[in-house]
Formats: sequence, structure tokens, C-alpha cells
Amino acid sequence: MAIYKNITSGTTTTLITKNTGVSGRVNKMLISNNNSSTATGVCAMIDDGSGNIFYFIRDVKIPSGATLVLDDNLSFDSSQYSLRVAHDSGSGNPNLTIIIK
Repeated sequence: MAIYKNITSGTTTTLITKNTGVSGRVNKMLISNNNSSTATGVCAMIDDGSGNIFYFIRDVKIPSGATLVLDDNLSFDSSQYSLRVAHDSGSGNPNLTIIIK
């Protein structure tokens, strides 16, 4: 399974939706800030849909042109949780690429 997603709007984005049959077996997540001049704050989390949110990272600033690699303890039960990412609205519109493997 590989998921490739570009994010250019300021909303929270669901990468893996709960109960859709897509596995939550995640080995690595790359988050690239493609903005040429602005650092972007990013959150990656799982959400059960009833207000329980568990963060892998929260408000981590990724410098412009840099990539953050997460590669430990990322797997989750996709029948119970959705995988979502959000960006810090104070840093303008994002220009992120996310790759999940």
C-alpha cells in the first residue's frame, strides 16, 4: 500500500478513512514542505470520529524545502481510526506532499 497526497488547502485532510478496507499498517510517512519561503506547522493524528484524537506529531514546524520522515510506531487499527493531517493555519496555505508506505 502506498498513498500519495498533495495538500494545498487549509483544511484537515483524511489520508486513511476509518472502515474503508484500507490498511492502517503504516511503516513510514514522509511530509514534505514544498513552500519556497515559509515553514509550516503540521499535525498527524488518528481520530475515532467521536472526539478522541491521538497525535503522532503535533504542531511540528517543517522548514521550507524540508521533509519530515516518521518511521516508528505509526500502524493503527483502521477499523477504529482514521489517519488525518492538519497544518497550522497561522502559516498560510500549505504546500505539502505526503507519502505513506
